[in-house]
Amino acid sequence: HAPGMTPSDAAYREAKERFYQGHSGGTSLEVVGLTSLAPVSLLLVQAIGIALPGSARWLGGSAAQGALSTLCVTIPMYVSFTAPEWAWAMAQSQLLAAAAVLWAAGARAGSTREAMASISEALNRPHKPFMATYRGMMMLATCMAILAVDFQNFPRRLAKTETYGVSLMDAGVGSVLLSQAMVSPLSRKPSSAVAQRLGASLLSSSPLIAIGGVRLLGTRAAQYHEHASEYGVHWNFFFTLAAISALCNCVPLTGWKAALGAGALSISYEVVLQTTSLSEYVLSAPRVDLFSANREGVLGCIGYCSVFYAGVALGGSIFASQHSGRGWLIHAAKLGMVSACLWVCSAIMTAAGMQTSRRLVNLPYVTWTLAHNSFTLAQFLVCEIALHLIVGRDGGGVSAWRARAGRQSEILSDSINRNQLFIFLISNLLTGLVNMTLPTLNAPDWMASTTVLSYSITVTSIAMALDAFGVTLKFW
Repeated sequence: HAPGMTPSDAAYREAKERFYQGHSGGTSLEVVGLTSLAPVSLLLVQAIGIALPGSARWLGGSAAQGALSTLCVTIPMYVSFTAPEWAWAMAQSQLLAAAAVLWAAGARAGSTREAMASISEALNRPHKPFMATYRGMMMLATCMAILAVDFQNFPRRLAKTETYGVSLMDAGVGSVLLSQAMVSPLSRKPSSAVAQRLGASLLSSSPLIAIGGVRLLGTRAAQYHEHASEYGVHWNFFFTLAAISALCNCVPLTGWKAALGAGALSISYEVVLQTTSLSEYVLSAPRVDLFSANREGVLGCIGYCSVFYAGVALGGSIFASQHSGRGWLIHAAKLGMVSACLWVCSAIMTAAGMQTSRRLVNLPYVTWTLAHNSFTLAQFLVCEIALHLIVGRDGGGVSAWRARAGRQSEILSDSINRNQLFIFLISNLLTGLVNMTLPTLNAPDWMASTTVLSYSITVTSIAMALDAFGVTLKFW
């Protein structure tokens, strides 16, 4: 603790920097438990929509839908972050709640033929509802965690690790990049001309570079606390996103070539890390020039390119899929099998003494990120399929409810996905504002919870307001 100090005190800033250092993470099972809550929460929200007669009318407005999503999604997510040991119990409770609502409202299981037809119709469209909910929830969790980590009631084992280990926030970095890759032009439009794709990537990278530059100048001007071992002295995650977009579009691999490229690049980089002093250089070399000052961010792009190519391959396989209802069931099983194989590979590497390191973005980290996200994506797909098996008392299913409510998937996910970069930017700005005005290290638990929940509701309300007015803040 730093009693009596304010954010403007030099001693407070030093205490804040120490607050982020030396973390070794938690367990993979705990991370999976935390991220497994989101698909179940969304299942509950949409089950309520299907079950209650006339819900499309009173849940049709953004305010009512937003209130329900806040109650069933945002608040449980934050509670799980501060008390991760409750995550599995909360997921089970929400499943029971969904079942109870459906039973009480007289909902029933639809015929197999109608359910399979509904699944096929919904998932063969260009907009995949389970992809939308996966991406939206990953961004919501990321936005929430970047402020929650600044308070004492956020378990330190969930914060980013210093050198080796796994944690919730380590998963968040790779998940955001992977989810962006899955809907990138390389994934969705592999037939586009290389010059066209490269031009589009440079255009889309320009605001990221600008935001990264503004963030750098702003943190320096405000003397904001910095954790140099995260990305480097001057580098930040916006620069990483921009660099990966440009680099991967310079070498545009798609389909099986992207999967092969991801494996070859990650394995080759791991060989270099294991056979040279590069890992020692990244983790402990003095910062004597511009490159060494930002070595984590610059060299980390090699590993993150592997994650991006894997995301392109995974997203491409989903967008190219045109299945029957049963075919999508098989696709969910395949995602589960891919995840299981990757978890086995991750376990073998751990047993062989190869430690997972987000800071190095090494092969174990890339494998762990892919294992975790393929399993999470499979969960969202299974929940989406389950929704199509349910018929409300009025005879309508999830597709009918979404059509009446004017939704493609669920309001929170749709709204965040519409302006993801802007929402992430707003989250960063609000996080900085909170840290410069409130001594987060000294805040009691009730103040921490109130602040983070208020911030989360503000961010989601901005997203839903923009969506309600049809505003898309994207010019590139």
